[in-house]
Amino acid sequence: MEKITAQKRREAANLRVVAASQRANATAHRRQAEHPAYPGQDMICLGKADQIDAFAARSEAQADLIESEL
Repeated sequence: MEKITAQKRREAANLRVVAASQRANATAHRRQAEHPAYPGQDMICLGKADQIDAFAARSEAQADLIESEL
């Protein structure tokens, strides 16, 4: 039982690492949107940032669910 619990904690932690990476990626897209290289790039970057933030929210929710089952 302890091994399963440890595995679940590791799985949740891995998802939180993924979420942190996704949040950093979204932040980078928002920074690029402030200095577009061509017309319309700002809107593309902001759209990507929103999408990546949604992926991060999903990763965090999955981690929360795993932890709630411990």
